[in-house]
Amino acid sequence: MTNADGNGFSLSRLIGSRKLGLTLQQPFYNSPRIFELDMERIHLRHWQIAGHVSRLPRAGDYFLYSLGGESVVIVRDRDGEIHALLNVCRHRGSRICLEEKGSVKRFVCPYHSWTYGLDGSLMSARHMPEGFDRAEFPLHRCHVRVVEGLIFICLSESPPPFDSLARDISTLFSPHGWPAAKTCARISHVIRANWKLVAENFFECYHCLHTHPELTSVMSYVRAGESKRFGEELDRYTSRWKRDLCRTDHDPEPFQRPAGIQQHGGRRPIRPGYLTQSRTGRPLAPLMGDYDAYDGGVSSIMFFPIHWLVAGNDYGMATRFTPLSPQETEVELTWLVHPDAVEGVDYDPDEVTWLWLKTLEEDKEICENNQAGVNSRYYRPGPYSTAEETVDRFCQWYLEELGTSSGQ
Repeated sequence: MTNADGNGFSLSRLIGSRKLGLTLQQPFYNSPRIFELDMERIHLRHWQIAGHVSRLPRAGDYFLYSLGGESVVIVRDRDGEIHALLNVCRHRGSRICLEEKGSVKRFVCPYHSWTYGLDGSLMSARHMPEGFDRAEFPLHRCHVRVVEGLIFICLSESPPPFDSLARDISTLFSPHGWPAAKTCARISHVIRANWKLVAENFFECYHCLHTHPELTSVMSYVRAGESKRFGEELDRYTSRWKRDLCRTDHDPEPFQRPAGIQQHGGRRPIRPGYLTQSRTGRPLAPLMGDYDAYDGGVSSIMFFPIHWLVAGNDYGMATRFTPLSPQETEVELTWLVHPDAVEGVDYDPDEVTWLWLKTLEEDKEICENNQAGVNSRYYRPGPYSTAEETVDRFCQWYLEELGTSSGQ
């Protein structure tokens, strides 16, 4: 796509004209054509979080995951293996699963009753001609990897490398016991903003002090970036935390990986006197995984195109972002707690979800305001601050992916 498309611009010229340190040009945030390319060249090519294994406790349990107009059936078979099957009958293409979730012994197409096993193999097809081979018509499959209880899928025939990301997630989250965890709550919001504006917002905290009073009250790092005094206080506390409190075997220093799937993360202290990320710093739920005491720290990782995970000693939270349209993005938060924790006895869902749900609601408002301004005829790319280096790197990664995928 080197010539001007139907929206009156040249994609290659837009990509080539982007200057480092500046936001993207307007069409990247609101063009229907570029949104279609984003889905084809970014989201359908890269690994995505479909959900947590706690959504599939028994054989035959399934749920649907939709991305870019495709419906994927995530299901557990009788051997405990998880499959990702395209929800498209191999007969005449009908949707097979019509409910968002359920439990089945096998999949039966509601149109002509072609029947499939939980692994997608075709078990029966009535009145087919002689020589018909069922083995040639299984349901199409997606690539699947399960890491620390998170189900990752990729719809590309040739998915990008995943091992580096899997290692980093395991390094950070293996002490937290996510594979055995139960879902405490799952809440979604549709943000009326392009997925890249949502990604940029979640990949920086330049806005946090002014937008997130709850997060600022809990996390020391928010004020540290705005004041030399607060920064020095956080440095001193972090040094003491590493020496006296951090009880994990993995390296709590932040890490960054430059190749393939971009990611960075680490483990850091919350703030003096806080055991976990709650209103008061007091425990939210029973300790999870390998922890036998609170260390007052939190693990987190972000990775492109748009993913973010976080865990304290007593809870976990996974974020799933799904682009819906040029100016709509669904954000789903899933909170995890110890598998034996009893709601109303060991934890209060409202308290477990308080911090990040409130933060999401505030992010929704500022992202929608951002989109409204970007849609203005007066919008022009603006400069990123020194606190937004990750966002600048994300934009460069995005344009490289878009250009490479188009053969430019």
